[in-house]
Amino acid sequence: MVRISILLGVVPLLASASPVPGDDFDLSPRATFVDCLSGKNVPVVLQSSANFGQLASAYNLRLRPRPIVVTIPATTTHVSDTVKCAKQYRLKVSARGGGHSYSAQGLGGADGSVVVDLQNFHDVKYDSTTTLAEVGGGARLGNIARKLYDQGRRGIPHGTCPAVGMGHPSLGGFGISSRNWGLMVDQIVQVQVVTADGSLKIAKKNYNSDLFWALKGAAPSFGIITRFWFKTYAVPENIVNYSYRFQPGSVSSAVDSFMKIQEFAKKAPKELGLGVSLWGSGVNFELSGAYYGKSIDDFNRLFKPLLSSLPAPTSSTLDSRGWINTLLRFAGSGTLSVPETGYNEHTTFYAKSLVTSSRAPIERKGMENFFNYAAREGPNAANQGLPWFVIINLYGGGNSAITNPDLLKESSYGHRDTLWNFQFYTTLSGGLTPQGNTAAINFLTGFDGVVRRSGDFSYVNYADPTYSRWWAQKLYYGKQLTQLSLVKKKWDRDQVFWYPQSIDPAK
Repeated sequence: MVRISILLGVVPLLASASPVPGDDFDLSPRATFVDCLSGKNVPVVLQSSANFGQLASAYNLRLRPRPIVVTIPATTTHVSDTVKCAKQYRLKVSARGGGHSYSAQGLGGADGSVVVDLQNFHDVKYDSTTTLAEVGGGARLGNIARKLYDQGRRGIPHGTCPAVGMGHPSLGGFGISSRNWGLMVDQIVQVQVVTADGSLKIAKKNYNSDLFWALKGAAPSFGIITRFWFKTYAVPENIVNYSYRFQPGSVSSAVDSFMKIQEFAKKAPKELGLGVSLWGSGVNFELSGAYYGKSIDDFNRLFKPLLSSLPAPTSSTLDSRGWINTLLRFAGSGTLSVPETGYNEHTTFYAKSLVTSSRAPIERKGMENFFNYAAREGPNAANQGLPWFVIINLYGGGNSAITNPDLLKESSYGHRDTLWNFQFYTTLSGGLTPQGNTAAINFLTGFDGVVRRSGDFSYVNYADPTYSRWWAQKLYYGKQLTQLSLVKKKWDRDQVFWYPQSIDPAK
């Protein structure tokens, strides 16, 4: 158990913080809050503790919210007691799973939160009878993939970064296999959750169903999920991995190529994962992905018409791999395993996202603007310490498992007619400086702006903390927002679970 330290320096911090709507709470009894945790034997790390700096450091070092305390529960009772104490003293609570939130949401996103670090909840158990996986709220994707494969040759569709945690499925959760099987959020069949009153509850489709719906897509606003139960799949061992790199030579040629890729994508079979990537060199791009459960001959028959319409690639790779080796390829790593506790990796970056509709595919003019911006501003940004990339992942098209409109009733994830999801990303290679921060924001805001249309949305797992609260809610949740607000009013009227872009209760 972590020793309870003397609380030092908290009141000056809180005096400058605004962690709650209205900022109308009394700052004086915060030591009583720590006494509350201590009386319930909750393991807690205070600002005066030697390891507070590490535990309270965001994965994205561009952001530096400072929590009041970090609790490291070993049991669900510790989680419940933390929430009860925080509610009693009118403090706001954020759960930290993997800690990879782009907006430091796991640290509250702003000064003054109570952080519940779930790193001790990392078990992964496969049940061969039900074919479900029971996964702790502090597990990480790479460890989940490795353990499920070792326990039963099973898998779940999820993202490619091994260190990402359970915030990923709580808010969506896209992976290369998602067009085939769905988002990771779609695989959740039950959760164990601590709600705003500190109660430990089970939520599933026919029990606490409104809460379950909200948790599947907007969980950080509604509770702390300590345990998930996921559907799993027998993984294919014949997966075609492909990559083609192109140097179009001009903006016009790059646009022609993308428009042909988009036409192909509209009818692509669900077994095909596909993405288009650009990086600091301007209009050069890569077309890559995986074809699940198919042979190289199958792939060549599918892809030959598209490839014959594009410029000759400057390089290519094409091979067949098993499930684990395919995950390793997209992870860019020699291992899927990451530390289950004590994870301490960081980078400094800014990111944005753009979600486009299958009903309104991107027009040629929009892609002309996009590639012109890449050619004009991209090399300059890279040369000034902002290496960047844009990944345009195919979500919809054909019979994609992601874009079934009936899923809007199953989860609060709102973008079920998506065709493309753009991720814009730049690293501040020189570390955080005011000039570099401003340049990064301006560069990607411009990039997003030249292609974004009024009906486009954004993806909450690529959260942009520069968005206002209202605008973020609109872009991330779309038409699901009204119902989410009603569920918030029922389950967390007092906004115990609050961060700068969380769901507001209906009035």
